[in-house]
Amino acid sequence: MYMPQNCNLEDVAHIKQFVDIPVVCAGRMEPEVGAQAIAEGRIDAMGVARQFLADPAWITKLIEDRTEDIKPCICCHAGCFNFSSSKGHYNTQDLTDTMGLARCAINAETMQSTKHYIKPAKKQKKIAVIGGGIGGMEAAIVCAKRGHTVTLYEKTDRLGGVFIAAAAPDFKEKDKLLIAWYEREVARQANITVKLNTEIADVKSLDADEIIVATGAKARKLPIPGADGAIEAIDYLLGSREVGDRVVVIGGGLTGCEIAYDLYLKGKQPTIVEMQDDLITTPGICLANTSFLRDFFRANQVPVHLETSVSEIGDGKVAIKHKDGGTETVAADSVILSVGYVPTPIAKKGGHVHVIGDAASVGNLRTAIWGAWDVAMKL
Repeated sequence: MYMPQNCNLEDVAHIKQFVDIPVVCAGRMEPEVGAQAIAEGRIDAMGVARQFLADPAWITKLIEDRTEDIKPCICCHAGCFNFSSSKGHYNTQDLTDTMGLARCAINAETMQSTKHYIKPAKKQKKIAVIGGGIGGMEAAIVCAKRGHTVTLYEKTDRLGGVFIAAAAPDFKEKDKLLIAWYEREVARQANITVKLNTEIADVKSLDADEIIVATGAKARKLPIPGADGAIEAIDYLLGSREVGDRVVVIGGGLTGCEIAYDLYLKGKQPTIVEMQDDLITTPGICLANTSFLRDFFRANQVPVHLETSVSEIGDGKVAIKHKDGGTETVAADSVILSVGYVPTPIAKKGGHVHVIGDAASVGNLRTAIWGAWDVAMKL
């Protein structure tokens, strides 16, 4: 997802000048750009793979000029190329999961048609979904398609949840399109009522047969002096907090690394501090994406301190401690905290209450969407 759109086109068009066989270009290709390149004779065809996993009707929707209805591939690889890697270990997750290639994080039905499918409900129910993030919207859509009447409650003024922040960087244009797709798909379902700016304090107050809690998670706090003066990752991503030129990012998981990448692209000088022995050690994040980020930081000499803790955040500096006990002070105009999240369900699972997504266990887009199906299919 960090590569630009049509990233291979110029190289492939160059190759065509020197061979007498058909030349096909793939790699984040946009249909209109590919069509123009073919018309100009620069390439012979455009190759497409992952987009079909995200939306099998992609070609049909193009033909019918319904591009806004296309569910966009976001290049996460979390279902289609599910190999994780860190610290020299090729795969850091369960092989039984990795073997399921060609699935799709954002389309739970792809290659899982015997597990995830729309089946009319035996009894139509009133379903309340609390939380309008991706998981909540997915659950609402599946329930509605099964014939239930759904009310979707969101405490803010728009749908999208934490994914709005995740989609904020310039290189996340497909993520922004995915949020827009969900907003349209929710609106398209006649039996979904959306109530924005509505915070639910007690699920017992809801008139519903079943309640799905999708209230997400909150940022984990760092119990060190000066942490209150740091900027939370979401606040930075949403643009609500400005940063200086020298920025220390505490936490080298996926979010922290993407923030550091975004900072570098904006001309800032990021430094990453991570307690683990490698960046992005969480299983379920594809090595294609993690390797790009690690290599990018290495190639562009972005300082990365592994197996390092932060002892204090001061005025214009951050005190860190390395594995060998050595200490160091890193200059910082701003500090961004990206040290994980803690689930915040407003009610516990049990009876007619079901908890999904980060509210159940902090994960990623795939766990939120697939988990929504697992619950919605049983109601």
